[in-house]
Amino acid sequence: MNILFLFVSLPNLNDKNSLFTSLIHEFKEQGHNVLVSAKDYRQEQKSEVVIENDINVLRVKSHQFTRVSNPIKKALAYQEYVIKQRYLVIKHFGKEKIDVVFSHSLPPELAWVISGIKCHFGCKFYLLQTDFTWQDAVAFGYFRKNSPVCWYYRFWEKRMFKQADYIGCPTKGNIDYILKFYPNIEKEKFQLVPFWQKAIQSNDVLDAKANDELLKNKFVVVYGGSIGAAQRIEHILELANETREISDIVYLILGRGAYLPVLKGMAKKQQLTNVVFKEFLPRDEYMQLLASCDVGMIILNEKMATPNFPSKSLAYFNMKVPVLAALDYSTDFGHFLMNNEIGLWAYSNEIKELKKKLMMYYEDRKFFADTKEKAYNYYINNLQPEHAYKTIIKIIQK
Repeated sequence: MNILFLFVSLPNLNDKNSLFTSLIHEFKEQGHNVLVSAKDYRQEQKSEVVIENDINVLRVKSHQFTRVSNPIKKALAYQEYVIKQRYLVIKHFGKEKIDVVFSHSLPPELAWVISGIKCHFGCKFYLLQTDFTWQDAVAFGYFRKNSPVCWYYRFWEKRMFKQADYIGCPTKGNIDYILKFYPNIEKEKFQLVPFWQKAIQSNDVLDAKANDELLKNKFVVVYGGSIGAAQRIEHILELANETREISDIVYLILGRGAYLPVLKGMAKKQQLTNVVFKEFLPRDEYMQLLASCDVGMIILNEKMATPNFPSKSLAYFNMKVPVLAALDYSTDFGHFLMNNEIGLWAYSNEIKELKKKLMMYYEDRKFFADTKEKAYNYYINNLQPEHAYKTIIKIIQK
């Protein structure tokens, strides 16, 4: 089959380990003809087709919209990008045969790009629905439900779903949530596609915390990733305060984000000596350090309104780091962990319950070791790119 992968943000395809690059390579390795369009990250002066790991990639030049705090600048940059992408895809790939265009859910204005591509190529559209723009904005109080901004995003989201021939979702909760707002969507369009990640060998990994005096001989609870409003990382400080009497439990916060200085200030004010901050690390160094930690934390703001499959859990599973998830009231990820016996969870604002779950790992080392192995085995047997590929291609070729 001839498949066009259409993305907003995508690293160089020499990286075979990220969520979408690994899927693209899986399709290529399975014998499909693959084309890609995504934003240019190279600071070049013009949009062009480049070769990345033997794959033709259209890199679209536009203004920056990631890590942009000004919502107006961000919105305008998105508009520029979708206009350019629709025009340039047809300009550069217009003579190709395309059977399926594959895209994800950011931004919903991509529905306009998809409509032009479907019309030009006469192809099918597979949507991986992972993000919900206006619903979480309403939940956080940024906009009112009936505001013009929400109406705008809902208009494009509805068009996106209408154009989709197939819709993949990471959790069943995602599917139920979409049908709550758009009950007329045919249920046959949907399929469950949990996130995936190419495994990194974790055997014989050096103990990276052994040479760090702040972490050495400690039971390390790690949080790695973005530090922003959606995460509400201050809950990890509340948990650290609850366990400060246990001298060998240390909380390691690895990452970057606009909220990081605020978090550091809060930890200092509360004199939380059991909290350690480290700057963002390159992937290889991060995985090395992660492998020597004891528990991996996932934290979601309890105000979030949409079900979520936290992708950082895959790195924890891979490195045999048991998961402790602090979740919102909409996410069904906790049931996924418990049903498969691969992690523990509590609601993110229930700190005493989170402490109780953490102590299950800390005090019962057999349970701790069993959870590690179960999570790793589940990950290897169910959450690899080849599993996502088999699920997606099954519905496309039906």
